[in-house]
Amino acid sequence: MSNVIVVEVTGNHRSGTAAKSGKPYCMFEAYAHLLNIPYPQKCTFYAETPQQVPQPGKYECDVIAQVRDDRLIFEVDPRNGRRISSGAPSASTPQKST
Repeated sequence: MSNVIVVEVTGNHRSGTAAKSGKPYCMFEAYAHLLNIPYPQKCTFYAETPQQVPQPGKYECDVIAQVRDDRLIFEVDPRNGRRISSGAPSASTPQKST
């Protein structure tokens, strides 16, 4: 079983103030690439401020397993993930002409 998951952050986020606590929050959108599922699954993550939202791109994230209230929970946080390079040639890479 793998202890990491690939999460692709889209760059879409929204922020506001929580009604009950009055604390600021930020939710950002991503897609999780799960084993044995052919398409990435849309999900949202929380951050305290928009500055904590990772840059758009793919991240390899650790999966943290915990038991909370007698239930097994798996958590992933792209803010602590490792950026995966796209593998695409950069704009500064010269192209060969034929």
